[in-house]
Amino acid sequence: MSRASTPTKTSTPVKPTAAASSVTPMIPAEKIAMRAYDKWCQRGQQDGNCIQNWLEAEKELMSECSKSMKK
Repeated sequence: MSRASTPTKTSTPVKPTAAASSVTPMIPAEKIAMRAYDKWCQRGQQDGNCIQNWLEAEKELMSECSKSMKK
């Protein structure tokens, strides 16, 4: 798994909360891929966890984004 293996430029929308504005920020797939790659490295580059790494990375980035929107 490498950082260069992200073929798409899709983004994941952050779900708005009740306090959030109507604007939904997008998290680029490249950012999620880089965070997932870091998780893969931290876990000893073990195969079989790519979906878990992606979902955890996506959740973390969404949380970080929503926290920064509240400021």
